[in-house]
Amino acid sequence: MSPVIVVGHRNPDNDSVVSAYAYAYLKGLIDPEKEYIPARLGPMPKETLRLFDQLGIEAPIEIPHVHNRVCDAMSSPVISVTLDTTMLEAGRTIRERGIRALVAVNEEGKYAGILSSRKLAELYVAETEVAGFTDAPVKIKNLLKSIDGTIEVGDEETELTGHLLVGASEPETAVTMIAPGDTIILGDRKRTPLLALEAGVACILFTCGAKPTPEVVELARAKGASLLLSRHDTYATTRFASLAQSVSEHIETDCVTFTAQDLLAEATEDLLASPHREAVVLDSEGFPIGIITRSDIARSVKRSVILVDHNETSQAAPGIEEATVREILDHHRVGDIQTSGPIVFLNLPLGSTATIVAQQYETAGVEIPKKIAVLLLSAIMTDTVLLKSPTATAVDRAMAVKLGAIIERDPIEFGMEVFRSRGGDEDLRIDDIVGRDSKEFHFGDTVMAIAQYETVDSKAILAREDELVARMEEVRAAHGYDTLLLLVTDVIVEGSQFICVGKTRLVARAFDISFDEGSVWVPGILSRKKQVVGRLIESGA
Repeated sequence: MSPVIVVGHRNPDNDSVVSAYAYAYLKGLIDPEKEYIPARLGPMPKETLRLFDQLGIEAPIEIPHVHNRVCDAMSSPVISVTLDTTMLEAGRTIRERGIRALVAVNEEGKYAGILSSRKLAELYVAETEVAGFTDAPVKIKNLLKSIDGTIEVGDEETELTGHLLVGASEPETAVTMIAPGDTIILGDRKRTPLLALEAGVACILFTCGAKPTPEVVELARAKGASLLLSRHDTYATTRFASLAQSVSEHIETDCVTFTAQDLLAEATEDLLASPHREAVVLDSEGFPIGIITRSDIARSVKRSVILVDHNETSQAAPGIEEATVREILDHHRVGDIQTSGPIVFLNLPLGSTATIVAQQYETAGVEIPKKIAVLLLSAIMTDTVLLKSPTATAVDRAMAVKLGAIIERDPIEFGMEVFRSRGGDEDLRIDDIVGRDSKEFHFGDTVMAIAQYETVDSKAILAREDELVARMEEVRAAHGYDTLLLLVTDVIVEGSQFICVGKTRLVARAFDISFDEGSVWVPGILSRKKQVVGRLIESGA
């Protein structure tokens, strides 16, 4: 059963990362039959990373997309054989496992090629030419494995290269068909073994439990020939002997190979263009970790995801249209995510998705662990700007009190610590400011990105305004935004500096401000969702 990925929006903030982790943890408790994996779509905010490190919790994995990957469709573990495996052993494995191909590996266990059932069929067809071992030499030890036999005279490492014959005719007739180096299969015949050895036969294979006479053994040693014993009848021994060739003689090495993270759509094109029905999935060192066939592609299952803290395609993971959305937990406006059927869609007008997640613990009757409570409280405090944001509700405040009691901390004091843990703003990379918690919005035909950076002291950030504007212009051009707005929000002074590039009139009109002289301080603006996006919508931007 494929895992369910619990993931927040692009350019993740503290609320997004924490909500994904805490909800995945809860789902794993109440639905243990499935695996829930917390994930994120970008680097961790500094304060979030610090909290996870302090708590000794593994951070949600970073994923680039939710497109179907090769590992979502491949079969694993790999059923493999070594290069010295006989074709008989390989054929039995294919039949017993009900598969169409085996992966051949070298002595180190690394990928060497594929042996398909088609190759086995070709080997049977090739036997109509009665080539024996002329095209593919066989070591005696492999021949013994195939016929389940024993050696009477000879060396297991000896390689047989001649034809494979059955001495069913009169001795004088059989001898005329023998060439030096051939192998002959005999029953309990009396005269033929001696004549065959005199004719230069390299190996005699006795069937039906027959054994060579002392005279034959002596002559075989003198001639350097081998004598083998088989408990099977002549027909069975002949068929098994024809499959004594090693896998190395018949593997195909021109098969397509993939990595587990390759996109399934791209892999499908390559596999369908290949003459082979299967491809091997390798790790970074060349070891096979899976096999994927055309049938696997046809029945591949979409990746399952739960979205937290967003419900718009522009903010979701690339490839969301290919995935199966199982649930959505959010506190933003309803966006454009579409599903093929009804799902749990919990969208509440609260200040933080973390509040909704905490409520889900209560609904499920699950006690919130202290470490989870620390994370949830941090997310509520950052997303509601210490409960000062107009998005903060009585529900958020009540939940903050409950979580504070669990961790035995005052929520506001704890929240201030979280904000301060972001470090010195003067040393922060410009990209970390411009890209921090940036979300894309569509207002009619206008595509606008709104980023928000919250700080306890905006002076250090605003001292770098020229750098910010220059980088914002580059980002706007690279992504094709009509407008890029950065809110530098001071949680102490309670307001935001509006830095805007592109079509600034949209923002200026909505807030009755002017960017002619550069950025503008707008007091009281703490919430992008309620005070900025909502106002842009109302103004007809």
